[in-house]
Amino acid sequence: MMGIPGNLTRLCILLVVFSGSALVSPSVVNGQARPLGFKYLQDSMRVQPKPVLLLLSTDWCVYCRMQKFQIQRNKKFQKNSSHFYYAELDAESKEPLKFRGRTYRFLPNGESSGVHELAVVLGKHNGTLAYPTWVVMDKDLKIRYRHSGMLNKQNLQLLTETLMKLN
Repeated sequence: MMGIPGNLTRLCILLVVFSGSALVSPSVVNGQARPLGFKYLQDSMRVQPKPVLLLLSTDWCVYCRMQKFQIQRNKKFQKNSSHFYYAELDAESKEPLKFRGRTYRFLPNGESSGVHELAVVLGKHNGTLAYPTWVVMDKDLKIRYRHSGMLNKQNLQLLTETLMKLN
């Protein structure tokens, strides 16, 4: 299978960034809400401020995958997602990320392990960082609520209804 040439990849990224519509709300493809990449969140907020629902997760976290699958299948979540930004942050990402004027970086804690500094800042709850962690932020990107662990369907619905009220 051939990869996409570098110039075409850059062009696609520029089209997404400058189209506006891709930044304004999480896209829905085949009836499934897709998360907004965290690095695009602040640009989206400048275009159209909305509350944020952030999922902190890792690639190895089975519960995180279960939670993402639950979101993809939840029709009420998809319907209500136009009222807020749904974003995900890989807590082990090595990519530097800017948030509220500061650059956050990966913090290694071993030869091949570590955590992203921004995941610690946003997700540490009662002195610990667990996965998945849900973070609710208002239109000013101030943290209003954190929850460590999975959310069942009813609690996820309650959370989205609360986000709609913040709008």
